[in-house]
Amino acid sequence: MTADFPASRLRAGSVLVLTLLVSAPACASIVIDGKLDETEWEQAKRYDDFKVTEPYRLTAPDSGSGTQARLLSTPDGIVVAFVLEQAPAFARVKPRLERDQEDVIDGVNFMVDFDGDGRTAYTFSVGLSGSIMDGVVTNENVPNYDWDTDWSWAVEETENGWQVEMLIPWTVAPMRGTDSPSRNVAVYFSRVLGGNGERQSYPAVSIERGRFVSGFERLEIPQYRKALLHFWPYVTANHDMITGRTKYNGGVDLFWKPSPRFQLSATVNPDFGQVESDDLVINFDAIETFFSDRRPFFTENQGIFDLSTPDQGRLIHTRRIGGDADDGSGASDIDAAIKLNGSLGRLSYGVLAATEDGEAGRDFYAARLLFPVHDKLSIGWLGTDTERPFRDRSAQVQAVDMSWRPSDALVINGQVLGSFIDQRGRSVNDSGAWMRINWTPSESWRYRLEANHVGNHLDFNDLGYQRRASLNEVKLAADYVHRVKDEGANLRSVRWFADLQARSNDRGDRLPTTLAIVNNYNYRSGNRLNFNVSLITSGWDDLISRGNGLWKRSQRYRSEAEFVSRRYGDWTYGAALSMLPQGLSGKATPELELSAVWYPNDEFNAQLIFSPDRGSDWLIWEDGRNFGRYSRRGDYASLNLSWFPGLHHEVRLKTEWASVRADGGQGYILQPNGQMLASGQARADFDVNNFGLQLRYRYLLGPQSDIFVAYSRGGSTFLERDPLGTYDQFTDALELRDSDQLLAKIRYRF
Repeated sequence: MTADFPASRLRAGSVLVLTLLVSAPACASIVIDGKLDETEWEQAKRYDDFKVTEPYRLTAPDSGSGTQARLLSTPDGIVVAFVLEQAPAFARVKPRLERDQEDVIDGVNFMVDFDGDGRTAYTFSVGLSGSIMDGVVTNENVPNYDWDTDWSWAVEETENGWQVEMLIPWTVAPMRGTDSPSRNVAVYFSRVLGGNGERQSYPAVSIERGRFVSGFERLEIPQYRKALLHFWPYVTANHDMITGRTKYNGGVDLFWKPSPRFQLSATVNPDFGQVESDDLVINFDAIETFFSDRRPFFTENQGIFDLSTPDQGRLIHTRRIGGDADDGSGASDIDAAIKLNGSLGRLSYGVLAATEDGEAGRDFYAARLLFPVHDKLSIGWLGTDTERPFRDRSAQVQAVDMSWRPSDALVINGQVLGSFIDQRGRSVNDSGAWMRINWTPSESWRYRLEANHVGNHLDFNDLGYQRRASLNEVKLAADYVHRVKDEGANLRSVRWFADLQARSNDRGDRLPTTLAIVNNYNYRSGNRLNFNVSLITSGWDDLISRGNGLWKRSQRYRSEAEFVSRRYGDWTYGAALSMLPQGLSGKATPELELSAVWYPNDEFNAQLIFSPDRGSDWLIWEDGRNFGRYSRRGDYASLNLSWFPGLHHEVRLKTEWASVRADGGQGYILQPNGQMLASGQARADFDVNNFGLQLRYRYLLGPQSDIFVAYSRGGSTFLERDPLGTYDQFTDALELRDSDQLLAKIRYRF
């Protein structure tokens, strides 16, 4: 996990005090200016015992990079400060970044679990340049940075180091037990050195070690009640440069929090225009590509609904709302949506509802309850209902989940769920369940046992994201970290990870078993080497034919090697080589990815990625039991430029090109015995070509208020023709123009 801190401009030798837009309000008598010169800081709780947790060494930081954190509870919120020593031996890495942009830079991070139950924490990061990140961590998972909220921060740089102040308002999250004069919270502090990627943490827990949020430092602080009411009207103008038409739109979002125990979010005619563009993906697989949701209404205070499954599924995937309409007419318009979060005593609850426009519009409903039985055990329930009148379909999902921490070394999570589908008078019901046991007996060893059952007809895709149905799976994993004790050694730590997966579908067909061994090397310089080798046994592939029969897949191997560099002057580099098994033979074919990021100054950065792959055996499904076997050439390239000409100004250029060329195709037919038999029929050569470009300007008007101007162009083609060379394929992509539009948007908070 790297530290991401969007940035603000800092020049060497100068003193910079930064808030996002305006000076932060006073906190009691504390002004958020990065100076820490108020007498109140003398009363703050102090944390000095930081340990190195990335790489996972648990040693004290090197001399010259000491860290101290402070915390105070005030009527306006929790105030946090970092006092950071940074001797000249540790280069200061402080490029300015967009909000929530991941990079290894000098920065600090504060996380707080307001309920102190180890389930949900909110993370706030600030970089030396003033860049920020904020997100939500649920159930020990990695942070979700789609969440953005309103908080204050400031940075001051000195000759010997730098300082940070943060104000986390009481209104950023719903909380239980707000009537008492004090509350028990859990906190975590960390600091990253951009020069070598080292993370120092207190307490010394790591998100890669299985137990994270539940290992935070617990403390009792005074608590205060705070009310909040905001609304955001918006206006957009979208000019289609192909048709020449301009479309105007407007709507309003509302957020009301009369007390810490209750908050309401509502939106009428919400604006979900393409300010954020998805990455380009060419997907011939049977499993849907997952895209995260960046829309503010669906990311704000969504943590209580964040229930996942071991197979990377999500019971609520908000991209379904406003997704492709059931009549195939394109994206649906959303009329309105509402979300309630709150608590009744120890019980937390959430309600979500949304309705789409038009005859093919859908209605979505979700409700969530979460009850902490005691400090180590909590039980939750989730229910969803999706009404799809155009398809005469009604889909409900019910789930009960449990999180139990019988000891500091043992964490047990589980879930039982069921789907209840009625379509055109026919009912289909099924169920599933999973359990995960994480055991961390020592600082070096960690084990995980996981069992997962997904019924043949379990389906939560109407409002969720489900990779597949019909699965029985057992996973056993072991993780060992060797910490090099010699402080003068170039190597800091080595991690070994082994994962054994045995799977079958719910009809009893044995799917391929996988043994994966991962090896990570972390060096004092900040460079990292990663290796991954997998042995995949023979077994049935029950997805590739989309329900038209089983394919008996042969044994195969998979291997990957990756290098991630530290900062070298103005550059960082990355290289990865993968040998991926494809096709009938299972022969591994190479895929290369090269990347570089250039930081000529703190206000500008450029990222380039190029990834070619070549293979002589590529098998893809056509229809029914028919397949094509081709030679394949794939290319992917992206260029991203970010420029910050002023404190409130951001300019971003994002370009992507993805292409696949297939030639020498031969037809194959899947036989009832699971073998592929050549049909003797040739297949036409074809290529798929995708290109996307977005040039975006953003002006920060105020807290959670922006002006956007974005130009977007791109398209996709599928053509049966003789394969083109790489250059010709790229020049053809530049002429793609399925979409060509200019979007202007203003959103202001009152």
